[in-house]
Amino acid sequence: MKKPLPYDPRSLHLIYSSLLLLQLVVISVVLYVAQETAVISYDLSRMTNTAVPVAAGLNAFYGKWIWTRGMQHISTEEELDDKLRTLTKMHVWQWIMVQFATIFLLSYTLIEANFFYFIFALVNVIYFITLRPKIFTFNEGI
Repeated sequence: MKKPLPYDPRSLHLIYSSLLLLQLVVISVVLYVAQETAVISYDLSRMTNTAVPVAAGLNAFYGKWIWTRGMQHISTEEELDDKLRTLTKMHVWQWIMVQFATIFLLSYTLIEANFFYFIFALVNVIYFITLRPKIFTFNEGI
């Protein structure tokens, strides 16, 4: 029988970098497409001006909830290999939630030609940057 390969968490950095690069490329495309037609406006009577940023914020909070639940799960696991796998899943799901919120905001920037949503997308990207894989801080870099 073949022995399974040992778990290697270095792929986390590749996944993180790919998702960050995707966000930056989409931001560049949105800037290029909407540069001449988009304005920054907030109209309280338009429901999307409030609902879209709130939905994006809820996605970020849900990602944080995934992280918290995963940390609770890690504390109950015995094997180090299982803990690392759970940590990887936590990172990836949190990143996906933040990535989805960013794409959602950028889509509304194009749909409504309103850079109001773009500002929230930039905040989301900055938040994503703070979500660098924490496994590298646990073991001083792999």
